[in-house]
Amino acid sequence: MTSSDIKVIDKAFEILNLFTKDCRALSLKNLNEITSLNKSTLIRICNSLIKHNFLIKNESGNYQLAAGCWKLGSLYSSHFKNQSKIKDILQVICSDTGQSSSFWVREGETKVCLYRVNSTHELNHYIEEGSSFPLVSATGKMLLAYNNENQNFLKQVEKKGYIFTSDERLENIASLALPIFNLNKDFCGTLSISGFKEYFSEKKISEYFTVLKSKQKLLQLILL
Repeated sequence: MTSSDIKVIDKAFEILNLFTKDCRALSLKNLNEITSLNKSTLIRICNSLIKHNFLIKNESGNYQLAAGCWKLGSLYSSHFKNQSKIKDILQVICSDTGQSSSFWVREGETKVCLYRVNSTHELNHYIEEGSSFPLVSATGKMLLAYNNENQNFLKQVEKKGYIFTSDERLENIASLALPIFNLNKDFCGTLSISGFKEYFSEKKISEYFTVLKSKQKLLQLILL
């Protein structure tokens, strides 16, 4: 495989990652403006993705994700049991705190939002399930702490029981994270809430921690 082949593959994944819940269809013009690829190259890549069932063209001639994406997503999520129970717990956390709640895992040098319930508050921190980011903020630091890569983060958790950050990955956004273990005491991921930092006073952080702590054991029973 040549370097040019790898670049084409990179661009194909770049195109697929442009689709979100709020952006379900993209025209060739949209793709051209976002990726800066010329239209002939875009057409070739999109036709290849259509061939392998990762894209389709809708009635308007715009591109949408196809069933191949759903298949891979289903295969990935099947590795994690009791999804509905985890989402139920996140929903309770979201209702009790008013903030968005998530369960994160590590993949390589990124953190992945495996499950998420976004707050319905007018000022909320919205993230889609499956989104990945660098290992920063409270969730990233927690994942680093329990992969033996940062003893300072681990000491912080052992002292307080949580990690709190503000204005780290995104300005004005704060997050609070706790470690989650299974019954064998294996580290499974991190439970967190996030939202605008104005809602994270010292008093609120204490209240949020109590809510998250109460769900820690429930998740321990679920994550076998």
